[in-house]
Amino acid sequence: MARKNKPVAVEINELDDSVSQIIINKVILGTVDEKDAPLVVTFADGHTQTADNFDNAVASLLAEYNLHH
Repeated sequence: MARKNKPVAVEINELDDSVSQIIINKVILGTVDEKDAPLVVTFADGHTQTADNFDNAVASLLAEYNLHH
């Protein structure tokens, strides 16, 4: 049986000038560091990944969250 899509509030908090923290339902998904050209995405479990732009960085954090919740 299929689940209904529920709206989810995604919070983006700026920790520094170049670091943003992504949160869903009070669960920290990770951070995005925009200091250098390839953005560095740090997940909640500590592993890192690079992304071309901010949207792709947030999408990878959301995909990881959806995979495990």
